[in-house]
Amino acid sequence: MVDVFISYSRDNKARVAEIANAVAAAGYDVWWDAELPPHRSYGDVITEKIGSAKAAIVVWSQTSAQSEWVRAEADVARNQKKLVQTSIDDVMPPLPFNQIQFAELADWNGEPDHRGWRKVLMSLEDLCGREAAPVAASQPAPPKSAPVDRQDPPPARKSSFLPRALLGLAVVAVALLAWKLLQPSPSPATAVAPAKVAATTASKETDKSAAPTITPSAEAFTLAAVIDDPDGFTNIRSGQSTKAAIIGKVLEGEKFLTYQQPGSWWRVRKADGTTGYMFRKYIRLIEGGATPPTDTSKGAIIADSSKRVLTAADVAGLTPEQARLARNEIFARHGLRFKDPSLQAYFTSLPWYRPTSDSVALSAVEKANVALLQSAETVPQ
Repeated sequence: MVDVFISYSRDNKARVAEIANAVAAAGYDVWWDAELPPHRSYGDVITEKIGSAKAAIVVWSQTSAQSEWVRAEADVARNQKKLVQTSIDDVMPPLPFNQIQFAELADWNGEPDHRGWRKVLMSLEDLCGREAAPVAASQPAPPKSAPVDRQDPPPARKSSFLPRALLGLAVVAVALLAWKLLQPSPSPATAVAPAKVAATTASKETDKSAAPTITPSAEAFTLAAVIDDPDGFTNIRSGQSTKAAIIGKVLEGEKFLTYQQPGSWWRVRKADGTTGYMFRKYIRLIEGGATPPTDTSKGAIIADSSKRVLTAADVAGLTPEQARLARNEIFARHGLRFKDPSLQAYFTSLPWYRPTSDSVALSAVEKANVALLQSAETVPQ
């Protein structure tokens, strides 16, 4: 079994080789048809490799967009929910794949921090179940015209810095020892104070912008927000530091909840329940907080289906199509982006609908009403 299958047009073989090498450098096992065994048929091997791969990168270009083979491979990957789309010459994916997000790699030259390439790695991390390996410091070669890295100090400076640093540490250590010897013995009531100071100091050394620890029971996620990140996504971490483990991601346009907090790291919660810390500068609060639009009655089939439990009498007169729209308007009130084009078009026409997220959390009342309306969709009228 391979991690990543790559679909492409042979006209782009040299460019695809760069992508394949970069994916392999990120720690993933890659297969593309440059490795096609001479004794196996093309169709058999492709079907086998796509089926066994955890992710399938489709490289769209002017020529691959016209290729029936690439379209067929992309369709198989989409149906298996493992499709990762890229574009290498500013071309949009063809229908129907233009409805799915893709990464622009037209100006990518192997930079590990390129916005489009980071999107690719983010998708591979999710599909393959593990993070990409960090790029070795010696791997990315600078452009020929690039100046020598000025961050590397000259050898003489390196050799003189260490003795000065050691001398400074020794002076600080002696000063601290003298101060400690001159202090009176702490009373039992205050003996814990130095430990608190040490803990606070260690915390600041780990991350100077860290906020005080929040007690989960005191949390009230009342503000709705989206990210404001040029990379198109922001990580959610387990702690208040860039060194903390990544436990989730928020994509551009996806709505999540937070609340006013001190410090540069804020606690956030996604619709799926993932709760962790996000750097404050990437959080943009939505005006009006987490409260849904105040008036969602205009154009609604059942205006109060998010506020009260419906009865059989409420849905008795609905056609199956009306029941379907009434069920989905519960999700629309929370800003769900619909994958069904007809539903997306219908709710976009309503003045209160604001698509902000690919997943939403419903209340117990809403869940009960969704189940009732769904049963009404299949009952002949």
